[in-house]
Formats: sequence, structure tokens, C-alpha cells
Amino acid sequence: METTLYSILHMLTDGLCAFAMFAFFKNSEQWYLYLLLYNFCAFALQLVFGALMDFLKMLQEAESLGKANKLDLPMVCTGMGLFLTAAGALLHPVVLGIGNALFHVGGGIRTIENDRAKRLKGQALGIFVAPGALGLFLGGYLGEKSAVGMARGIVLVFAGLFVAFFAPLVIRDQKPQRAARKPEKFTPVSEKRMAFAVTAAAVVLAFAVVVLRSYAGMSVSFSWKTGFAYGLICTLAVVFGKMAGGILAARFGTELTIVASLVLAAYAYYESTVPILGIAALFFFNMTMPITLYMIVRKLRDYPGFSFGLLTLALFLGFLPTYFGVPARLAGNVRGAVISVVSLFLLLAAVFLLKVSRRMSGEVRREEKAHTASAGEEKK
Repeated sequence: METTLYSILHMLTDGLCAFAMFAFFKNSEQWYLYLLLYNFCAFALQLVFGALMDFLKMLQEAESLGKANKLDLPMVCTGMGLFLTAAGALLHPVVLGIGNALFHVGGGIRTIENDRAKRLKGQALGIFVAPGALGLFLGGYLGEKSAVGMARGIVLVFAGLFVAFFAPLVIRDQKPQRAARKPEKFTPVSEKRMAFAVTAAAVVLAFAVVVLRSYAGMSVSFSWKTGFAYGLICTLAVVFGKMAGGILAARFGTELTIVASLVLAAYAYYESTVPILGIAALFFFNMTMPITLYMIVRKLRDYPGFSFGLLTLALFLGFLPTYFGVPARLAGNVRGAVISVVSLFLLLAAVFLLKVSRRMSGEVRREEKAHTASAGEEKK
């Protein structure tokens, strides 16, 4: 229920941002600058806000150990994000982008916590993130078609929907309980350094994959994708691809899902002059989005805000080549296929390195013990 509400709010938040950018700011002489400022605030600043949230949560847990009624920081961050998004739609793209970033950080952290509490293995991450693409498409379309006078009323409708879907979250206020962490066994400093280096290498590879995914999404287009109907179908392919990726990876395993989705994406991109295959390319290519996020948040367990923000920074970097008009050397279909294949090898390498790191730090043994204990309790 909570993940569903956050997912709807995600669609509405991204929808209002796209609506405001096209309805109020696109006709400005500073549109080119506004586009850069909005994307920087909405995506790059999530890393800053996410790291700050992680720090505040750790500080809160250290100072309020055993105390009840602690301030729900992700909920506060989400509420601030919704308020600033609604205000920014009428004020300035910078305020709009900051609101978007705060919502994503608050909602993202809470979704990560819920995913862990319910042992969904990343399924909730795809469900939360996916509706944003639909919001962007529908909001942008509505913004282009709305007159300025009507647009202000539409912003008020969005604000009302924010309240309607956020209020149940505040009323429920069911924060997922973090399991008490057992003291870790002593690990030699040399092994800790090696595990850290391996983890850092895996994170860099995953980061690179998200940069490539963002670049592909911005630069690869289809000649047949014209009109509202094709735009909506392609957007739905992205939405359901993200949802399916998290669900299938939890059921059939990370490696199998990565290989199957990206091999199929490479073929479909190469043949994407055929509409059905271009739609399939979008579906399969986006399946790895929640997988990449889950890989990082699972390893950087105490830093969910930083993990979420790190990958949105990668999205921003992937947007820059297209924004600055950097020419592409390959045709769109070949580019999509090549990026899919490169992403496949980078992700498999990241998965391997994370497994090595988990073994070196003893995480695998702890998880196996926890799973055995859980299975014993269920039999009772």
C-alpha cells in the first residue's frame, strides 16, 4: 500500500515538473539555461540531499536510541519535496528541481526501507521508479497543450492530488523497523581495504552503466515514433520494463535477468526500424534499472540516500552530451545495440565484484545464517 502511494506521487511529481517546464518556462528566452538548471537540481542534487539524509538519520539513531516518536525524516523530506514542487511550478525551475530532488530522496529512502523490511529483493524499487516516466510524458504533453491561464488551475489540481495521496502516508505513519545489526567480526585492516577497493570498482561500473542508459534514452530516437499514441506506447514500454526487471530479478536471479534482457535489447535496438522491435528494445533495456539500483543499495546498506542520489547523478551526466549537442558517431539503432552490449559486460563485472566484496567482508555467511534462522521460524 505504501509503495503504491509513493509510486503514484512519483508519477504526479514528475508529471507536474514536466507540465510546468513546458507550460510556463519553455517559451522563455532563457529556456536553454532553465533546462540545464532544472535537470541539475532535480538529478545531481539528489546526491547531496541523499547523503545529508543518511547523515541525519544516523545522527538521529545515535542520539535517540530507545526513544519513541522520532521525527520521520524521509516523510518530512517527501513532504518538503511535494510542497516545493508545487510552488516551483509557479516560481522558477530551480525551486521546481529542488522539490523534485527532495521528493525522490524521501520517497526513495522509504521505498528502500520497505523493500528490505518485506524482503522484496528490489521489486519495490522498480515499482516506485517506473511511474515517473509516465508522469513525464503525460505532464509534458499536457503542458504543451495548455494555455497559461488554464495552466495555473492545473497546478492547483496537482497540488490537491499531492495532498490526497500524501495524507494517507502521514496518517498511517508505519515506519519499517530496522533490524538490529549484530556486531561484525573483527576483519584485518588489509582485508577491509581490499573489500572497499573491490566495492568501489563495482560501484564505478554500475555508475557507468546508468550514464550509458541515460545517454541512450536521450540520444536514441525512432523515425516512426510520431504522435501521441506511439509516444504513449513507448513510455509504457519503459514503465513496465522497469517494473518487470525488479520482479524477474527477484524471482529468477540477477545474472540471468541481466543477460536475457540486455541480449534481447541489443537485438531489438539493432532492428528498431520495425516499431514493435523498437518498443521491445525500450522494454528490455530498461529492465536493468531497478537491478542496478538494488545492487548498490544492498551493498551500501547504511547509505540509501547516497546510493539513490549517486545513480541520479549518473542520469544527469548522461543527459549532458545531448544537451550540449555532442555529435554521435553511430546510427541510432547501432548505438542502442552497442550500449546494450557494453552495459551487459559492465553489469556482469559489477555483479562479480560485489560478490567478491561480500565474501571478503563476511556478508554472505551472515545472510546465509539469517536465511536459515528465518526458515526455521517459518517451519515452527
